[in-house]
Amino acid sequence: MTPLSGFWRIVGACPARPAHPLREVRAASFAAPVSVLVLCMLAVCLLGPLEAGAEDFEVIEVSPRIILVKEPALGQQVAIATQKGIVVFDTFRGEPTAARFKQEIARALSRNDFAYVVNVIDRLDLIGGNAAYEDAEIISQKNLLTKYEGRDEAIAAEVQELIEMWRWKEDVMRERLATLDEGSEEYISGKEWMITCGQRAEELESGFSLVLPQRVYDDRMTLDMGDITLELIWFGHEGSYNAITMVVVPEEGIAITNTSVMSYLHLAPHPFHDHADMDVPRWIAVLEEVLEGEDAVDMLVSSDVGEPLPRERALEHLEYIRRLWESVTEAEAAGLGLSEVQERLSLDAEFSFVKEMAVYLEAGDDWLRPQHHDHVRLFYLQHKDLIASKIIMDGGAEGLDASLARVRDLRAEGSDIYIEEGAVNGIGYYFLNEENVPEAIEVFKFNVEVFPASANVYDSLGEAYMRNGDKADAIANYKRSLELNPDNTNAVEMLKELERM
Repeated sequence: MTPLSGFWRIVGACPARPAHPLREVRAASFAAPVSVLVLCMLAVCLLGPLEAGAEDFEVIEVSPRIILVKEPALGQQVAIATQKGIVVFDTFRGEPTAARFKQEIARALSRNDFAYVVNVIDRLDLIGGNAAYEDAEIISQKNLLTKYEGRDEAIAAEVQELIEMWRWKEDVMRERLATLDEGSEEYISGKEWMITCGQRAEELESGFSLVLPQRVYDDRMTLDMGDITLELIWFGHEGSYNAITMVVVPEEGIAITNTSVMSYLHLAPHPFHDHADMDVPRWIAVLEEVLEGEDAVDMLVSSDVGEPLPRERALEHLEYIRRLWESVTEAEAAGLGLSEVQERLSLDAEFSFVKEMAVYLEAGDDWLRPQHHDHVRLFYLQHKDLIASKIIMDGGAEGLDASLARVRDLRAEGSDIYIEEGAVNGIGYYFLNEENVPEAIEVFKFNVEVFPASANVYDSLGEAYMRNGDKADAIANYKRSLELNPDNTNAVEMLKELERM
């Protein structure tokens, strides 16, 4: 009864934007709040245009050596002009868009000596244009190669997920536009975002070719560019991304990274709803070094979307991450369950200070409260060594029998395996949405085993049986759900429908 909206929708889920020998691998939100749009316009006014570019391009001088090239429908790219050549960060969805930005960067800087491309994130639709930089050396953190090298099928699957994600966002925005006044700022920005989503899907659909980095680093790397240095620092595991790089330019007082790390719209690195690894202590250590260390930067600049984030603003987010990690750690050590932790650390209790943060005042409660709820949950899960839903999801549909058997064995052995009803239920709906109905039934049956007093798990199992054409089993489970929760109107409606079948 409580499905996740689909695991694939989480990949890069974000609000509307305020928008050498080469190793080659081939493979086939919602509108931003008006306040965010105001922030975007304010930042442009403060930084000022460097030069009028092509019809839709805008070039903004972030510092004497660093420019931000923006195009409303395509996104933005950071470029640094150094004595040893131009350095760019990430390369968009595919070669066509990357080539357009490359040409505009060369025009804006009056030079064409591209030396390096730094992939600051391991996400295909942000590095898919690497092929446009055939004369530059591509660099990333080593986890990017681990994720993609020699994994053609995985790349093809991720590309398809990204296409579906952008099409989904396009559809969501189309539905949203139907409720808005066509003359409003929200409608205009929303329509631009809908077009952008469609264009991003179309580019991925037209063909995808990934050129992998020729050079990788582990923890840190220094690039001597003659007049300046670039300090590449691995940020750590973050949701589905394991190769995020923070690039510090000490001479400019600027750090460059992906918007998923920190932005005007997120309290902390973007909360993912799956159980991928996170490395919160490392986040804190890196951010403390970059924002509070001896050579603290004045500004964070995003490689893909969003306006530069001043140090003072970034420090608010760091303090939130630090306090949340400490509070969750203390609560978990005290033996509190997740629901108790959520209540103690809610925005109406210990974390009410969030309501005074600039991001909250600008983005609002409806946007920030669910984010905070997800952060609390995921921070809490980082203290759990064995998570049932992660084991089940990692096994996939093909390995479901083995993964469920392992979880049952661990449970029987009395291990401290953590089983979360909602997360397991979400996996069941993931399989159901993927038309893996028998697998969904098995997952829901497992949830019934573990949570026999939950009306919701019986409701979900009833739905799966109904989808499978098992009328008797569907009726039995809906009736059991109704016994446990007489107010379950969904069960009432489904039983009526089953009786008519």
